Amino acid sequence: MIKVKNVSKFFGKIKALNSLTVEIPRGICGLIGPNGAGKTTLIHILIGLIRPSSGTVNILSLEPWSQRHELMRKIGVLLERETFPQNLECLRYLRHIARLRNIRDIEVIDALRRVELLDVSWRKIAGFSAGMKKRLGIAKALLGNPELVILDEPTANLDPAGRIKLMTMVSRINRETGTSFLILSHVLPELQRLCSWVCLMYMGSVIEQGFTEDLLNKYSPAVYVEVTKPKELSELINSSDEIRAIVKDNYVYIRGDLKKIRHKVPELVMKTGGELISFRQVGRSLENVFIKSLGSRESMMDDELWIDQ
Repeated sequence: MIKVKNVSKFFGKIKALNSLTVEIPRGICGLIGPNGAGKTTLIHILIGLIRPSSGTVNILSLEPWSQRHELMRKIGVLLERETFPQNLECLRYLRHIARLRNIRDIEVIDALRRVELLDVSWRKIAGFSAGMKKRLGIAKALLGNPELVILDEPTANLDPAGRIKLMTMVSRINRETGTSFLILSHVLPELQRLCSWVCLMYMGSVIEQGFTEDLLNKYSPAVYVEVTKPKELSELINSSDEIRAIVKDNYVYIRGDLKKIRHKVPELVMKTGGELISFRQVGRSLENVFIKSLGSRESMMDDELWIDQ
């Protein structure tokens, strides 16, 4: 869906993106990193607002600058600091946007229904809560039935209930319409639950990318196993060169290749003559993935100037 190859971006002598290469599939994908990681700079490049200093970009088989008009008919965008005319009614505002883009009125109604604002569409935007304004922004992005919707920090300034409601809504829209979403955020737990694929960024570079489940397994290769004969199981495991185990109360803490653990442990439990009570993988979080994948990469940031984008 999106291919970015060796993209760098300088603002004067300040480096915002550093030879960034990423390939983003269809579905619900996350672009994750702290403030200053370069997420917004990358999105501005993807939608043709700025050009990279070097490298190539392809989004939905289009080049964002020479084919920007065609591209913007295929994508919708909600920027973090989206503004709305406060004195207009919600429905009137969206109808105005739709007319400018030659979009039928029925699509306005459908977009409002999908974000659960149809029943309050007669109200002025000034009376909307922060969460309702975010949903209005998504409704605007959905006009024209885009293949891809880009959301920049969509849950910023929302309370926990508002964040859950918005993320649930995105999941439902993807399921019902097939629309792909690219979500920029620094809030890892909510994207872990929502995104099937993620790209982790730090100081203008990609430090890891892949399907969420694969990354969680790759960087969390440890399990707690509760068994009736923990000592015997630990001894059998440690007689192998492939995985290692230590005993904590009735639990056996096992480290090693996750696939080998899942394959060997049930077999070894049977050999002990004991019973397997529970099998739980630990440390499964994108925060853990981010910290471990960053590793020594922090050293590459020394003596560099970066921009907070």
